[in-house]
Amino acid sequence: MAKGLVVVLAGPCTVSYEGRASSRLGEGERLVIIKRDRSVLVHRPEGYEPVNWQPANSKIDFTTSGEEFQIRVSNGPELLTIIFTSPPRIEYFELRDTAVFEMYASEEDMKKAVIARPDLVEEGFKPFVEERPVRKTGRVDLLGVDRHGNILVVEFKKNSATAQDILQLKTYVESLQEEFGNRPRAVIAAPGLTKKARSMLDLHGIEFRCLTPRQCSQVLERMRNLDRYL
Repeated sequence: MAKGLVVVLAGPCTVSYEGRASSRLGEGERLVIIKRDRSVLVHRPEGYEPVNWQPANSKIDFTTSGEEFQIRVSNGPELLTIIFTSPPRIEYFELRDTAVFEMYASEEDMKKAVIARPDLVEEGFKPFVEERPVRKTGRVDLLGVDRHGNILVVEFKKNSATAQDILQLKTYVESLQEEFGNRPRAVIAAPGLTKKARSMLDLHGIEFRCLTPRQCSQVLERMRNLDRYL
């Protein structure tokens, strides 16, 4: 088959594997994808994961015998054998993709990034407790103290914070004030604010920090890269 192309085969086949273990899948209609890097995936009609596969840089051999069309995919001691019991439908694609994959952080990841880099909220911030219960109202994302020893509550939003988010944080603050006797500082960390939410900050004594999921994703990625070298 032509190099540099993505090849898709569809039809009835059997699949067997020998290597670290062994498996056999009886005849059924399946999709086989051969990628440009010579990785091979076998997909059933349902489910997002391949039922079997071989990694990049595999050796791929094709043979035919009568109506059968056989693909042998070897990678070291591992061998994947796909036998189409009748001629499969074959499509070739000359695909090009040079884009960088970017996956941005969730609110949980934003919290992890701030625990690793508290200065993302402010210099001198010391986080102590995650998901701290608040009487009758829920849990605050992160509780700590600022550089002056004042209690500091941080709530994270991966999208622009809304008026409802401000009211929720206000409720947390009031509950903690009853518990501790002092009103804590409150920060909402988000990539932005809705117009109504911005107008409510001063009214309820809540501070805003512009923090994006992308920033946090980059912090976590740097940490992962560092861990690989330690």
